[in-house]
Amino acid sequence: IDYSNISENEMFIFENFEGEIKSYFINNYFFDDPDELELTLDIHFVIESIYNRGGEKVISAQVLFSNQKDQHHYSKSFDFSHNKGEALYKTEMFHPLTSLLNCFAYLQIAYELDTYEYLGGNKYFLKAQNIASDAKNSSFSRNWQSRLKKIRKQTEQNIYRELRYNFWVSQDALDSSPIKLEEAKKFFNKFYLTLVDYDEYYGYSKPLTQFLNAYSYEIVQTAKKLNFQQIIDYLSLYDEQNSIIYQKYYQD
Repeated sequence: IDYSNISENEMFIFENFEGEIKSYFINNYFFDDPDELELTLDIHFVIESIYNRGGEKVISAQVLFSNQKDQHHYSKSFDFSHNKGEALYKTEMFHPLTSLLNCFAYLQIAYELDTYEYLGGNKYFLKAQNIASDAKNSSFSRNWQSRLKKIRKQTEQNIYRELRYNFWVSQDALDSSPIKLEEAKKFFNKFYLTLVDYDEYYGYSKPLTQFLNAYSYEIVQTAKKLNFQQIIDYLSLYDEQNSIIYQKYYQD
C-alpha cells in the first residue's frame, strides 16, 4: 500500500489496514465449489487523497490486482469510506471497498476456471458484472460504469479466453502420465489458430501481450516437444517484445 500522497497526520486512519485486507481474503470464501483453487493474488493500493463528505471521511485510491503472471487488472480511481480499526466483512450487499475486492477476486477466479473448461469462468464473470452493476448506482459510483463496461468486454472476448484454454489443455496433456501426445498436438494447434484469430480481430494488444510476456518460454518448450515450428515463426514476427525467447527454438 502506497501512502506517499497523504500526510502523516492522516495515517492513523489506516492502522492495520493492510492486515485487514489480507485477513479478508484469507478468512472468506470466494469460490463456492467443493474443489479448491490455489491462486496468487497480489494487490497494490495507491492512496490518492482523503476528503470529508457528509460527516464521513472518503478515501480515493487506485488499485492493481495481479496473479504475478498473465492477469493484471488495474482499477483507476475509486472511492470508499474507512475508519481506524474498522474490520472488513464479506456480504452480498454493496460496500464501497469490499465490493471492489470481491469484484476483482471473482475476475481472477473466472480467468483461472477458463483454463480448466472452455469458458468455464462464466459464472464468476457474471458475479463481477453484478457487483459493478450495483456499484454504479450507489453513492460511491465513481468509475464503476467504466468497470462494468470493461468486465463485459472481457467476458465477451471469447477468442482470448479460448486461446488460454487451448494452451493449458495442451500443457495438461503433456504433464499427464502417460503423456497424451495427440491431445497435446491437437490443442496446441488450436492454440496457434486462436492466436491468429486474435491478431485478425484485435492486433497486438492487451490482454494477449500480458499472456505472451508470462508464457513465451513455455510456448517455446512446448513447440520443441511437439515439433511445431509454425507457431514460433508466427510469434517471432507478431510478438517482437519476446523475440529473443522465440529465437531459442532455432538455436538449441
